[in-house]
Amino acid sequence: MKQTELISPSSKANSKIKIWPDWLNFSLLDGLLLAAALIAAWLPVGWTRDLKRIKQAPLYAWLSFGYFLVYALAIWWALRPASKDENYRQKWLALTLLVALPNFFNIWLRTNSLLPDGSLLFGQDADMTLFLKYGQDFAQSRYPLNFKGEYMEYPQFALFLFWFGAILSGGKQLDFNWIFPLILTFFQLIAAFSLYGVGRKLGRVRTGFLAAAFVAGCPALFSFNYTRYDAAPAAILVLAIYFYLPKSSERGARASGAFVAAGGLLKWLPAIVAPWLILGYAQARRWRHLAIFAAAGLLVTLLTSLPFYLWNSDAFWYPYKFQGSRKLIGESFWFLIQRDFLDPARTTPEKPWGEPAKVILGNNKLLAAQLGLTLLVLILSVWRLWWVRRKLKVEDWGGWAAAGLVAVAVFTLANRVFSPQYMVLLAWVWAAALLLRPTRYVGLVFAFALISISTAANFQVYLLGVYPEEWLRDSWIMFGAGWLLCGWLLRKSFVTTQPA
Repeated sequence: MKQTELISPSSKANSKIKIWPDWLNFSLLDGLLLAAALIAAWLPVGWTRDLKRIKQAPLYAWLSFGYFLVYALAIWWALRPASKDENYRQKWLALTLLVALPNFFNIWLRTNSLLPDGSLLFGQDADMTLFLKYGQDFAQSRYPLNFKGEYMEYPQFALFLFWFGAILSGGKQLDFNWIFPLILTFFQLIAAFSLYGVGRKLGRVRTGFLAAAFVAGCPALFSFNYTRYDAAPAAILVLAIYFYLPKSSERGARASGAFVAAGGLLKWLPAIVAPWLILGYAQARRWRHLAIFAAAGLLVTLLTSLPFYLWNSDAFWYPYKFQGSRKLIGESFWFLIQRDFLDPARTTPEKPWGEPAKVILGNNKLLAAQLGLTLLVLILSVWRLWWVRRKLKVEDWGGWAAAGLVAVAVFTLANRVFSPQYMVLLAWVWAAALLLRPTRYVGLVFAFALISISTAANFQVYLLGVYPEEWLRDSWIMFGAGWLLCGWLLRKSFVTTQPA
């Protein structure tokens, strides 16, 4: 006899009772997130008029705090029991608007906000002029030189971004000033879609949507998204992680290897994740996938690097020699250690990006410390994700990817030179590592809070560069929040099971 489920009429009626329809729930969520991002893009206009930066710091701190509260409310709204992951599976358009509109608004403000004398309210970042020159030189078949006559200090793959912006702008600086940020917005969309896609693959759709919207609309990152190109390597790295999952796809192994190499050729830092992804394939004994991953990465590296090496070998090696020769600067975790614990005189440079007059921690020591910390993450990963998982007979692809992303963050934070735009890459890396492991509501709020604190403190270091005491305080906050988040994410990547 066929059995049927008995449901009382009253229970059927109760199951249909809703305060408002689902589409309104999610429209309210989208509106909340979008309003927060648009306000964040607009508010610095008022502060820029007050050239006394010391007065701007408390305002920005309060904005970041309020911004975090808005997103905490959005997280609660999305993760409350009435919400379902299925309702987030077709929110591509909503995510597109959440990423694109605030960035479009930000670009419009910074190219159209004029003072009475006709000058831009925000001024003009010198790097935008330099990027256009690099692109024009490349378009004219000349190896790019900076305004001092030195070779370009960026990896060669970055030239294609500069060249594309120069071509679209017709070589005009005013047009390049808004076209190049639009190109970077496209990469932010790639990063957001990739992060959202990872969430869909792992069954954490709500978390993926919120993480992508949160990082793309983070107020402290608008300035660096606008004038730097770090959004591009960040997007390529998150895209590589997306294709790394699931484990069974040879196409995914090919794409992941290619994108890891491309990201490394754009900014070096994304390449740090490669050993962890390789070990993930090796631990699962998927040798064919490993060979495809390695071959794709090697092919992209050769196709991109070999022509530049044959063109001008001295210029090819210059970016690596230049970065390797840079000494300790004020905006560095190791400078804080030197100043507060090793230097009785507390020698401090005038600005965060300056070199201190006294250098106790030399390049060799700091390089050894940086590599040592990264190697420590690798050793812990092999112990936990290889030997422990081998005994449990578990293939933990998310664990390997998360630990590799933490290694990228550790390597970046431990560098003797820390530029404020590095935070763009770090924010996406932290969000991706968070998404790769199941996390409770409290964990999401904790992680987003640390990302907010670290990005806001990083912006204030950049904002308060002429006030040593203030930027040193905020630098400690930025690095402290970053290291705490790295430790927490690394611990999560080693846990076999987590509450859903």
